[in-house]
Amino acid sequence: MLGAAGALLCMALGTALGAGLKERRCARLRLLENEMELLARMLILEERLGLPALLRTCASDGGEGVFSHRLKKAAEILEKHPLLGLRDAYQQATSALPLSAEKSEEKAVLDGLFAQLGTGTASMREQAASSAIRRLRPLAEKAREQAEKGGKLLMQLGLLFGLMLGIALW
Repeated sequence: MLGAAGALLCMALGTALGAGLKERRCARLRLLENEMELLARMLILEERLGLPALLRTCASDGGEGVFSHRLKKAAEILEKHPLLGLRDAYQQATSALPLSAEKSEEKAVLDGLFAQLGTGTASMREQAASSAIRRLRPLAEKAREQAEKGGKLLMQLGLLFGLMLGIALW
């Protein structure tokens, strides 16, 4: 009887492992969607607020996404050091709050965006945010495809691994 319980436990463990790996794949998709949502929000509020207030408002309206915490941190840095540019404040927030799901592609897009948001006219900042959203959208689609295809595969492989381990230990 202990062998059957051990086999079921191994199967459950393998399935949990597959689910954990699937969750890691989905984390990037959620991050990209959160970034695009907050940038779209920034487009709406951009003209009425100063930069720290804009970042804080977008972060608080954006829910509990990990990118929201980075925007809050950048707003705090800007408020503490007003002579520091938005680009430098964002880079400090990035180093203080690294995101494990963030890849170099979206990091480059966001670094470029925050370098442009601190300067120029309102229409230039709006164009920069729109451009960043357009560049993030294909990355999100690619991440969605990978999460759907790879996530299902990882779940099945985890279940198979657990089943094989359970049979081997029985």
